[in-house]
Amino acid sequence: MTLSEILSQSRHFPTLLRDLIRSPAFRNSALLVLPYASLLVGLDIATRYGELTGALLPRDFMLSQDRSLGEYLEYGLMTAMAIMLLRMWRRDGSPLYLVNAILFVVLTLDNALEIHEAFGFWIAPILPQNLPISAHHLGEPLMFAGIGVLWLAGLGLALRAARIDSVLNSLIIVGCIGATAMFGVVEDAVVSYGTHSDLMIVTEAFIEDAGEFAMIILAFLFTVAIYDAARRRWLAEEEVGSAARETRAAGMPLMGSPRAV
Repeated sequence: MTLSEILSQSRHFPTLLRDLIRSPAFRNSALLVLPYASLLVGLDIATRYGELTGALLPRDFMLSQDRSLGEYLEYGLMTAMAIMLLRMWRRDGSPLYLVNAILFVVLTLDNALEIHEAFGFWIAPILPQNLPISAHHLGEPLMFAGIGVLWLAGLGLALRAARIDSVLNSLIIVGCIGATAMFGVVEDAVVSYGTHSDLMIVTEAFIEDAGEFAMIILAFLFTVAIYDAARRRWLAEEEVGSAARETRAAGMPLMGSPRAV
């Protein structure tokens, strides 16, 4: 699919976005996830306030804490998105879904195994040491930049064999991923750059973690709605195919019995 074809079909994007938000799948998944996510955000705020006032709470309540309650929810949501996108790729054959599914697998493994933190410390000795930001904090976004370049290259190559519906659906997912990167990478650099008061650090860290958390949830809600719409289309196609086969079978003439000699 060419860029001109994508631009000509982009007028349908607002309608698609509206239909996905209004879909029962989006609403039901939001009712399932948002209450628990809101509880985790409240616990995170309470924990950060406790750090400022000396009333310490378990750090597992913080969204940014490794293997915390919030991170376990992120692992589950990103794994579910990868599974749904892989299923859509296997059924529809659009490589865009495969590229995005691979990205969610990579991000889930990185989040769970703390790969980007280890990479930051590994590459820190060869990075500038006289900047207001620590060298290992500079190395972490370098890794994400490399992942982003590979991901964008994969999307570009996948466009050639993509259908328009998968392109528009992927634009929504790409937008959520881009917003997540803004919070998880750019805002993280802002928190780590220079000197800040304790209140500023807590506030900026909350914006980073809560923004990243919210974008992952939004990506999940859209993916569920996209998958549900695709599943309904598959069922409709199967019903049409089954009806066509039954019609052909009913219209076939009966075999005549051989004539007696």
